[in-house]
Amino acid sequence: MRFARIALGLLVALVGLLVTAVGGAAAFWLVGPDNTVGTGEQSLVSKGLAVMTAPDLIDRHGPTLHLTAAAAKPVFVGIGQDIDVASYLSRSQYTRLIRFELPSSFDRQEMTGQAAALTAPAGLDWWTVKASGDGKQSIAWPIVDGRYDVVVMNADGSPGVDAKVTFGVEIDGLFGSCLMVFGGGLLLLFVGLLLMFVRRRRQPLPPVPVVTPLNLQPVMPYSPPKASSQPSSVRRAVGVASLVLLTATGCTAIPPKNVSQELNTKPAVTLADGQAVLDRYAEVRARVNQTRDARLDETIEAGARLRQSRAAAFIGRKLDPAATNPDAADSYEDIEIGAPEFAAYPMRFVSTATLSTDLLRKQLAVWERGNAGAPWLLTHAVFPLTAANLPPMDGLRTPDKADMAKLPLLPQAAGADLARYLSEGPTSKQAARFAVSADVSQLLANRGKEIRTQVAKDYISTVTDTFRPDGQPTVFIASNGEALVFVNLTEQFLQQVEPGNYANWTSGAVSAYSKNVKYYQTLRQDYLHEVALVIPPTGKPRVLAIHTQVVGGGGS
Repeated sequence: MRFARIALGLLVALVGLLVTAVGGAAAFWLVGPDNTVGTGEQSLVSKGLAVMTAPDLIDRHGPTLHLTAAAAKPVFVGIGQDIDVASYLSRSQYTRLIRFELPSSFDRQEMTGQAAALTAPAGLDWWTVKASGDGKQSIAWPIVDGRYDVVVMNADGSPGVDAKVTFGVEIDGLFGSCLMVFGGGLLLLFVGLLLMFVRRRRQPLPPVPVVTPLNLQPVMPYSPPKASSQPSSVRRAVGVASLVLLTATGCTAIPPKNVSQELNTKPAVTLADGQAVLDRYAEVRARVNQTRDARLDETIEAGARLRQSRAAAFIGRKLDPAATNPDAADSYEDIEIGAPEFAAYPMRFVSTATLSTDLLRKQLAVWERGNAGAPWLLTHAVFPLTAANLPPMDGLRTPDKADMAKLPLLPQAAGADLARYLSEGPTSKQAARFAVSADVSQLLANRGKEIRTQVAKDYISTVTDTFRPDGQPTVFIASNGEALVFVNLTEQFLQQVEPGNYANWTSGAVSAYSKNVKYYQTLRQDYLHEVALVIPPTGKPRVLAIHTQVVGGGGS
């Protein structure tokens, strides 16, 4: 019996010693009072533009990730969604950390690509958390479910990264749990030693009965009753040790596995970032209006919007070279953002805002970002009346096949019908397909008056006015099922000159392209129209607004 107790005590003591060592090392060497497990300083070096973690390296959520980086030159450290980081570095050379090996080493993969400098990362708005500058830069991020990457690079986006980086994972209650394991180990060790070295007291021998001459019954000395219900010391030790260990192992749960690793989509922009995009646009637009710098235009606009702005700037330089009447710059208020979810770049969002320069109208605009390293650019802008019935911005999304199948008229067909309607005028068969629109009525009235004026001239024989769709429409689906469609239309206003006569442009915006040049066959004005219309699930499409700009002129 004694041998069994000693053997059991030795086993319990050894287990206790092991648990004590592990708990003590974890509590006082690995973790510490800040509940953080660190990797120690790691040297992250890359000939490319960045060092980044693979998205499946951060595959659990709940703890807080701490990161500190330092380098000889200004360093940037940030965490972003993989959809953004992958786009930002897609064509660049960089180093990827694909696996973490205990105790503190990373397996690396060199990604080939261009070594040209990237846009400075700190200026991009999609980082979840970031820090940039000289000396040590630190960030802390409560890890959330999803595909996220850690990026370390030079603050100016240049190649050649050489940084000392420390990773740490903070788990609430981890230090306390380690202390409990340490205490449980000490308890097991004590119980084991107790079993090994404390000897059990022997039971006293039964007393010898005393025989009296009178042959009386023997008188037994009093002894306390044996407590048969009291558990043995072995059972008590095993029970206590089991309770301690179960308590210790249950104090800190393993962080849960990410479940949205495959659902790699994100809104194009947050409300705050969308408002910042509009504020930046207003600031740069004010400088463009003052300086007429076409290169600045390219930093804030693209597509049809840029073509219209370039044309307006060209006309301004020709007709008002001294810039005596610069365009007033708008500021935006009451901004609303419609930000669809995207799984890849390019991304777009829609904004509405009231204008400081025109209280009767608001701006309805589309913004596009080609890749994560590019700025947001204004691609469409129209100005509907403030009382116009716009689709709701909340819940705006890009269309799928099911959405398109529900529409009574496809966006391409709507653009073609509108072009024909405007070309043929109010009597067109297509006119009946559209709801009444103030901008359409005003445009047709102006063109009808101009045609009548020109035909009345004895040197003009006929006038044709032709609208055509230009490019593919940009389409969004609102939460109420309406399609918000942005289309571009070109217009050529062509006048035939009577034989034996000539005609020329003498005034107006078109004269910036051709002034006092004699044409003997035709006179031509070219326009570009930005149009926003709504296609409801039932009923007629309605044109919200048309924005028109002269973009050329001349003749033959």
